[in-house]
Amino acid sequence: MAAPSEAERMAAFDIQVELVTRIGVQELTPGTGSLREALASLKSLIDFTRGTLHTYSVGLERGSGAPTVQSLACALVNDTVRPFTGTWHPRLAAYEARCPADTAPLDHEAAWPQAEAMRTELTALREPLLRITEALGGISGADFGVAATG
Repeated sequence: MAAPSEAERMAAFDIQVELVTRIGVQELTPGTGSLREALASLKSLIDFTRGTLHTYSVGLERGSGAPTVQSLACALVNDTVRPFTGTWHPRLAAYEARCPADTAPLDHEAAWPQAEAMRTELTALREPLLRITEALGGISGADFGVAATG
């Protein structure tokens, strides 16, 4: 099997950097942070991944049998992040729309009955994101010191 092209390594590295620095791979400690911001971060990861594919698409490997940046990006966006955001964004938005004017948005979010369930699913998202990060590392050659445990 041929070594990854420079474009393939660069695209893998760019997506890998985004993954290791965002909520999903970096855990949102219970009782901290904002679920809205976590969703925004994951949505921007989708946008970044798409943009990276557009930027490097001409030089990316295709169909070698081994994971490619394109196959990993599709798994990241379509199979991992989008199902989570597609479920939780509308639920949280509907709850946020009922925020009383005299209540801080973060306080309102903290009182959301589904907040713990979303946090649990966000934590579960970490494992597949780490596997994708590791697979991208196999292409980029970069190791950010995060590893999947499963």
